[in-house]
Amino acid sequence: MKSPCVRLIPVCLLLAFPGAALSAEISVDATSIVRFEQRADQGAPKIDIVPATQFLGLDASKLGDGNLSLHVSGWGRADIGDKSYNNDQFAGSLTYGYLQYRFKEANADVRAGRFFVHEGIVNEQIDGASIRTDLPLGFGFSAFGGANVHTKKLFNENSDGKGEGNFGGRVNYRYRGILEIGASGQYETNAPTLINYPTVNHRLVGGDIWFSPHKSVELMGHTSYNTVTKGVAEHSYLMNVKPLQHLVLTGEYNENRERNYYYSWVNFSQLALNPSERSRSLGAGASYELGETVELAVDYKHYTREVGNADRYGANVKFSLLGNSVRSGLGYHYLRAGKEFAIGSNPSASYHELHAYALHDTRTYFAAVDVIDYLFKEKVYNEKSAWEATLSLGYHITPDLAASGDFSYGRNPQFTEEIKGLVRLNYNMAFDSKGGMK
Repeated sequence: MKSPCVRLIPVCLLLAFPGAALSAEISVDATSIVRFEQRADQGAPKIDIVPATQFLGLDASKLGDGNLSLHVSGWGRADIGDKSYNNDQFAGSLTYGYLQYRFKEANADVRAGRFFVHEGIVNEQIDGASIRTDLPLGFGFSAFGGANVHTKKLFNENSDGKGEGNFGGRVNYRYRGILEIGASGQYETNAPTLINYPTVNHRLVGGDIWFSPHKSVELMGHTSYNTVTKGVAEHSYLMNVKPLQHLVLTGEYNENRERNYYYSWVNFSQLALNPSERSRSLGAGASYELGETVELAVDYKHYTREVGNADRYGANVKFSLLGNSVRSGLGYHYLRAGKEFAIGSNPSASYHELHAYALHDTRTYFAAVDVIDYLFKEKVYNEKSAWEATLSLGYHITPDLAASGDFSYGRNPQFTEEIKGLVRLNYNMAFDSKGGMK
């Protein structure tokens, strides 16, 4: 579990602004879940897992002069039955908790606390501070710095593989709402020494682009480069084209050079991977709306890895009826690959995937059914398939409070049978500092 001191930070921040809270608008989002699961593993006794999990989020805006806000989200879990994850009976985490101040000029803001950074090639969670602002002539600037948020330790290690500090930023240029290009960088300090691997500093630089010369065309993507290994780490690009009103065509290209992208992680270093090893995927898809009730979609993706190639293709059809209160869908996909493409000692790399679902939502109740089935080309642990069916029922007690429950049953090569269920209570309400509902 995270340190209790870390969890008190957002509370202390709110208490530090008693006057600011007088004009605050506050929204609370809370979800309580108790899950029931019985596992029957081959060759092992049945176990009963009953974790109780609480999710809680709070957003307070219009603090201080009206430009300050507080955002907090976290969760906690207690196992009532057998342990559900690792050997921890209790667990929890502060997902984010930060103060944000938005300036009236230049679209600028400052954040301090625990938050996620999504800037160009950077996607990180840190305890620190960040700043973002627009500059004259269409330019923009952002910067962040702080300590990495650490998670569970890696197997047989005394670390999660992350370094101590994480710093970086992005500069960008925007032109008339049709083009934005950016350059960003990240520097992670003192990645820990792992078994047989040296301590390294993780350094990435890269560029990103968003280009929409016409409302029917959109291109976005980024490329990153590892300055430690001196090689390209990642390419990721997506294009959407809308030649007709209800038709959308999509193409994508992704490539990872594993050693360059994961250099500071336990499984990837100069002793583990050949710098030339990489994985790529090339995909295309199309979706077409038949009026307001039916949507058809087809997709194809080709995967290339050092161990082999694979193709995944299929189609989905979605239905929307009774003013979107009834939604359903059917889908079929096939993954065709050789045995060497899969990970594990006894997998079937090729399989058929069948999926069907339906849900109905009203002001008083909601219900859903979901069935998914995997048909293996070759048996996995002497099983030809893996399937699961889930039934969900819920009731809106008030507009802000809903209770629901799920029950599922399935069979797969790992568990001869798997029974799962949960009850859920969701509360979502916004109010002002005087207690008035929003």
